[in-house]
Amino acid sequence: MKHLEEDIDPQMDSSATITPEARPKSRWFTQPLGGVFSEADQRRVLDVVSLTAACALILEFVYILVAGQPVGGVMQAAFWIGLAGFLAAPVVSRAANSIAPGALLILLSMGGLIVVPAYYQGGASAIFTIWFVLIPLLAGLLLGHRFAILLGIVGISAMTTLFALETTGHLPKDAPGMDALPTWLNLVAVIGFSAAVGAAAAVTFAASSRRLRAATRADASKARALEEAIEGIARVDTNGRFRTVNGAFAAMHAASAEKLTGALANDWVDLEDRPEIERAVRALPRTGKEELTLRGLRQDGTVFFETVVLVAIPHGKNQEHYRFARDVTRQKELTEQLNQSVKMEAIGRLADGIAHDFNNLLMTILTASDRLEEVVRTERQQDRDSGPELLGWIKMAAERAAALTRQLLDFSHVQDTDSGPIDVHKSLGRFVEILSSTVGASIQVESELSPKQLTTIGNLARFESGLMNLAVNARDAMPEGGTLQFRTDEVQLDGRDPRFAAFRLEGKSFIRIDVTDSGSGIEPQILEKVFDPFFTTKAVGKGTGLGLSLFYTYTREVGGALEVRSAPGEGTTVSIFLPLADRQAAPAKNLPPLAATTLADETILLAEDDPVVSRLLRAVLEDAGYEIVACADGREAVETFHKRGDSVDLVL
Repeated sequence: MKHLEEDIDPQMDSSATITPEARPKSRWFTQPLGGVFSEADQRRVLDVVSLTAACALILEFVYILVAGQPVGGVMQAAFWIGLAGFLAAPVVSRAANSIAPGALLILLSMGGLIVVPAYYQGGASAIFTIWFVLIPLLAGLLLGHRFAILLGIVGISAMTTLFALETTGHLPKDAPGMDALPTWLNLVAVIGFSAAVGAAAAVTFAASSRRLRAATRADASKARALEEAIEGIARVDTNGRFRTVNGAFAAMHAASAEKLTGALANDWVDLEDRPEIERAVRALPRTGKEELTLRGLRQDGTVFFETVVLVAIPHGKNQEHYRFARDVTRQKELTEQLNQSVKMEAIGRLADGIAHDFNNLLMTILTASDRLEEVVRTERQQDRDSGPELLGWIKMAAERAAALTRQLLDFSHVQDTDSGPIDVHKSLGRFVEILSSTVGASIQVESELSPKQLTTIGNLARFESGLMNLAVNARDAMPEGGTLQFRTDEVQLDGRDPRFAAFRLEGKSFIRIDVTDSGSGIEPQILEKVFDPFFTTKAVGKGTGLGLSLFYTYTREVGGALEVRSAPGEGTTVSIFLPLADRQAAPAKNLPPLAATTLADETILLAEDDPVVSRLLRAVLEDAGYEIVACADGREAVETFHKRGDSVDLVL
């Protein structure tokens, strides 16, 4: 399977560069190249160096013998010890499971093969002493900065000793034609420089090795985390094809990683949603990140819902990006079930809230109708005199039912569009005057109005209905009396204020109306629900729970907001924010009264699907002198109008 690890540089592969054997074995053997080259690579290099040095030593010894040059016992001992050291180095490294002892053995053998012959062939002036320059440098690279410094000191001490013996004439043989002092000075300087470079290189390589190991481990951990992540992760190249995918991404598409790798990424998106994701990809160079919900395709062609986050790759090529995807099919199903449950709960709360009120109204209508039917059948005058009263009860109940229906229609946004300028102070003045005589003597109604002219645009009836609902709630919160106060002012609001996140504030200047009562206050757990439709703490039949939610809807529609502040025992303040209008409230237009005339000889086409309502309307209109053509539904009305359109004066 092609995993996300392939995005990592092969030179950073932890299996090729980091092994347990490559780690330092002690405080001295730091092995700075251990984090750069594997143990196997270092061992192979050590083997080659050891064998090469041994072969070179044997060839040199053979040449000396062939040339007939004298070789003393000390020289022979140095040769055999050096040869043994070179050949033993690989064995020692394998036995110690570390290249450090073998490398140290090679360096010591090299040092001996330089110092001992130099003693017999001219001291510090011997030409081959220059090879000692490499020993501190190699020590630093192979064994760490401590050994670089240590062998640098050893080299300088050895060269200084040889120089002293040379200048005092205590060497077996002089080096002809060379000045000992400059030779010694150069050797000391170069060996010291080699030691410094070796130590610095060792420290640098050690630090680089640590960073390399940390980066490699981090990359490997990141790759494993991406591969094992719950979310699907894929990399898309500039050609729109998957370059790498993780297991979760392949699983949600019900396909293997091999199947997805190299395929066009958008081919795994539903055809109707491809324009949307193509637009998001084109926008990535500008935005850097795009998030969308779309329908993905599985290998068998079935559809699932997924949320996809596209993230542009920094410094990547055009439209190259990562895709982070999550299958939200189950969440979407649960959301739909929850929405359905909420709808059913709302319907239940609606039924619970208004059933009692409608039952009371229907009982009034039915009881009065039964009594009226008895009045029609009876001949007693006293019963006939009660007829108008019974009709009044029926009319009153019907009007209350119609008002409740209008509330429900308002809540469902089926409302009239009769809006215009509202003089807030004029409306409040009239409203406070009415309240003072209706809420009871135990409640004092006060007003503190701004001296400014405050005008807003809205529906006057819905505005005053909301105020009335707040006043009723305040009255119920003060059964033993209290104070109900209205205050107004002009304020500036910021639409980005989190307090008004649920509203759509229009403009910056608003009229603030505070309605404050000194009642019992509201508990925190109840305060969170005061705007919920059908929520009420009143007894059954005392309220539907629609009043405050209707006012909430109204203020939101006109671009304002509502805010409720309350605490148990500290009263309640409802702040109403309405957009401030620039113009004065226009006077209401007085429409001329309708003339109560009978227009006989005119034909009305009546379309009504309820037989009872149709018969009632037909009787009323025929009594008024109209000719009625009744139709059971809209289709029949259209057909009838095509046939008798010339004779129809009005369609109802």
